Amino acid sequence: MKIGLLQEGEPAAGVSVAQRYEEMIQEVTLADRLGFSAWGTSEQHFSPPRFTVSAPEVLYAAIARHTKNIKLRIMCAVMLSWNHPILVAERLATLDIVSGGRAEIGTARSNNLSTLEVFGVDPSATRTQWEDSLDVLIKAMSDEVLEHHGPVWNIPPRTIVPKPVQAPHPPLFVAASSVETHRNAGERGIGVLTFENYFGFDYLQECMDAYRAGLAEGRQMAPRRTEHAGLYVATAFCAQTRNEAVEVAREVALGYFKFILDLYIPLGKRQSYQYLDAKMTRLLEHENDIDFLVNETPSAMIGTPDDFVARLKRLEAMGVDEVLLRIDGVPHEHIMRSIELIGAEVIPNVQDQKNKAA
Repeated sequence: MKIGLLQEGEPAAGVSVAQRYEEMIQEVTLADRLGFSAWGTSEQHFSPPRFTVSAPEVLYAAIARHTKNIKLRIMCAVMLSWNHPILVAERLATLDIVSGGRAEIGTARSNNLSTLEVFGVDPSATRTQWEDSLDVLIKAMSDEVLEHHGPVWNIPPRTIVPKPVQAPHPPLFVAASSVETHRNAGERGIGVLTFENYFGFDYLQECMDAYRAGLAEGRQMAPRRTEHAGLYVATAFCAQTRNEAVEVAREVALGYFKFILDLYIPLGKRQSYQYLDAKMTRLLEHENDIDFLVNETPSAMIGTPDDFVARLKRLEAMGVDEVLLRIDGVPHEHIMRSIELIGAEVIPNVQDQKNKAA
């Protein structure tokens, strides 16, 4: 089991976005020293203060120079018409160079109707745009000369520079919240980054089973195969006592949960997102229930180091390879202490023998 971080630049009360960026650099530097597997941020627009990183490539480059071992995983590049896949490929290759071959990339189709509206994307078109953009991204990273003629992009022969340090290309993931997308990722032979939308452990198991079933097909769309299932934990916080952890993280956990409800209730009415709709009623019944979030869903991990170890071992048994903790939105000193606790008392107890030997 690997443990990584996914942060989105959410500032604590009274903290500016500029200060939060500086804090994140310090937090990732600490996580790098303590053996965290990966760090990344999502690409978000128009959703302050919970999400403030709209130009993640610039932040990654700064963090690359302060770290040595931690993987720098884009989580995720939104592969829709406003993000040309050639530009995504060029920026990823540059990050791979300046980080010494530590870049990885997750891709996504947006789940934010506000963002889709501003950039002029029909929600029903996101799957087609993602699929065609992903094909272009892979060719741009690995082909000597890129040429592509698809439903969205029509690209004459061109040489793309630079190329990534990692050959034929860095590990490739897709963000997934539906069972269908998990199976699709497995069938394509790429990694999956799961957000189970607070739907619970049974739903997460359905997603993991679908991903493994897809992998069993043995097909591969990219030159480099990535078999890896990561789970995004929307709110995480580790403290010496459970009461302390809940006290510090309660507001952030409930606030993020409400944001997801506000986002997905209208989205679930749209074509290709209907799988969200039927599950919203149960979540609305627990809108202000921190115990529900902590105990009934993998999307919150709040407690002591022992609580973390127990949860991580449960997730590993379900088929999860890596957990990505969103430790964000609380004062910097609390985040640093939480990272220290996880590094000292959690990571050593969930590493496999191969990682220990390394």
